[in-house]
Amino acid sequence: LEEITWVRPQTPRVTYLSDAKPLGYKHIPFLDLAWDYGTDRNVLGGRLRSGDQVWSKGLGMHSTARLAYALDESARKFEAEVALDAHSGRRGSVVFRVFVLCEQGWKVAKETPVMRGGDPPRPLSVDVAGARGLALIVDFADWGDQLDHANWLNARLLK
Repeated sequence: LEEITWVRPQTPRVTYLSDAKPLGYKHIPFLDLAWDYGTDRNVLGGRLRSGDQVWSKGLGMHSTARLAYALDESARKFEAEVALDAHSGRRGSVVFRVFVLCEQGWKVAKETPVMRGGDPPRPLSVDVAGARGLALIVDFADWGDQLDHANWLNARLLK
């Protein structure tokens, strides 16, 4: 047991978004540098980290970006822990937003206050029952997009 780093149960009731194919991704550069998103990696291609912790599952994005997924009728809840990557140090500042696609169109389901580098991960939980789509948005906050290396840690859909 002393050699076990982490245990992640495998169950058909949980789908990690990093294992799912997105509908689409869009990044709007603040200046000229375009960023891709990372699956089970931060936006720089390294491990997903916040503080002294490392996560094996999640998504790394740079502000301002959107990543969208189709949902089927079995999805009931979206959950994640959100934070800036440890690489950002005490810099970087973002707002995380979750949108869901309902019969009336896209609507904001959850929005965090401004999160800054060094802040502890904040848990998110969104009811997605009946929704047809899910969009994860990262917007810049205080300092443009400087070091806005945002992580959606353990981003998952629960059935």
